[in-house]
Amino acid sequence: MRKSRKYHGWPLVVLLGVFLAGQGCEEQAVSPGQTAAPNLSSLQGGPMPLREAKQMAKRCMQNLPAEESGDAKLRETFENRIVVMLADPEPTHRVEAAEDLGELRRREAIDALLLAAGDGEPERAVRVAAITSLGWIGDTTCALSVAQRLSDPAVDVRITAAKTLARLSNPATIDALTKALRDPEARVRSSAAGALGWLRDPKACPAVIAALKDEDASVRASAAGALGLLGEAKSADALIEALQDPAPLVRYLSASALGKLGEARASGALEPLRKDPDPAVRKAAQLALDKLKKTH
Repeated sequence: MRKSRKYHGWPLVVLLGVFLAGQGCEEQAVSPGQTAAPNLSSLQGGPMPLREAKQMAKRCMQNLPAEESGDAKLRETFENRIVVMLADPEPTHRVEAAEDLGELRRREAIDALLLAAGDGEPERAVRVAAITSLGWIGDTTCALSVAQRLSDPAVDVRITAAKTLARLSNPATIDALTKALRDPEARVRSSAAGALGWLRDPKACPAVIAALKDEDASVRASAAGALGLLGEAKSADALIEALQDPAPLVRYLSASALGKLGEARASGALEPLRKDPDPAVRKAAQLALDKLKKTH
């Protein structure tokens, strides 16, 4: 995973870089002792690779006058150039552009990112980057469009869509995420179960309870964790049963969830787990029992 760059306002090297990409840049000749600055009025020439443009931008930006670097119109121009780069013929440039828009948290880029996340984009890496950025922007109104990517032919795109829906937390996506619990790929089912928990909507509870019976342990674990987030008392019986799951992570998360629910009847089922062979399970069981004693 690429380490996220931190954008603390303007100046932003990447913005100038993507503007220079496809534009070219002349640097002013300077006399000895003078400070070089980019000649923004003479941007011209053919396109250059984005990486090369960013390197040139870094050299230029070091000497960009403060009053110019703070110009909102200039900033908007550069940001618009990033959107244009989503149509670049080079896939790696489209990926970088999608990631940059997410890091900038620009709501104005949502439509362009949705387009880049759709069926018209042939590269799955671009679709993944666009969907991820939509999550970083955090506008819940695009959640239903993101939910459509749960049927994407690429597994990693479907996983990313589910994880992004967890971030967007729009209850309108319950049906789509519930359907994703039947995905043939366990990683997609696991991500969908987790996302349903983050919706914190009681309507998601029945589907998540059913996921506790999934054949894959990672899905069952995600379901147990999600039930802890949902906090619905009706999930207590299923979680008590899951305390006997052969996977330690499922037992651990089920015990933790029961502690959050505060159901006194879970005490008897939690007590044996204090001697579970897995130390994390033992600790979770003890913590859950302590919580139950405090609430009853």
